[in-house]
Amino acid sequence: MKTNIKIIIGVAIGILISVASCYVLAETLINSKNVVYEDNSNLAADNVQEAIDGTCSKIDTRLSDIEDKLYTVKKIYATGSFVSSTSLIYTGLSVTLPANSYCSVTAGAYFNYTPPTMIVLSSSSATSQYSLAVMDGFYGSDAAYSTVTYSTHTIKEMTIYLWAKYYENNSRNNVTIDGFCATKYK
Repeated sequence: MKTNIKIIIGVAIGILISVASCYVLAETLINSKNVVYEDNSNLAADNVQEAIDGTCSKIDTRLSDIEDKLYTVKKIYATGSFVSSTSLIYTGLSVTLPANSYCSVTAGAYFNYTPPTMIVLSSSSATSQYSLAVMDGFYGSDAAYSTVTYSTHTIKEMTIYLWAKYYENNSRNNVTIDGFCATKYK
């Protein structure tokens, strides 16, 4: 019995040494540049190492192409309230749009007693002269608010300001700016 166990252990050790020797021999003797590769993927490679390098290069190029087409979408939202005036005044509400973005925002002026006669989105908080979008005149008597929409492509960061004018003074009204910007990933 002891003899059989010694023979079995000896054979097992012999097999392990043979396998390890073959693996080490194959690893040291066969270079990946010397392994023939059949080019079915148009990599212009005729050995395994060139095929690996070509595949990595193709993946890098494809990822760069995909990154160039990606956009990050960001929600734009601000809300506030102000005391109305029969003059066009800045409501105190603004949003900043990021650079290199496609943006669309809608400004809304709610009313409690009388509707707004004008809503303006301006690039200035000091004057409405630089208007970007204007809703002039009220549309419908049953609406709870009036809106104006502005869409643009920004090259640099841009702040827009909401202005409003109402039929009467001194009524507290809510205003909102709601929208989104799609900004280039790179």
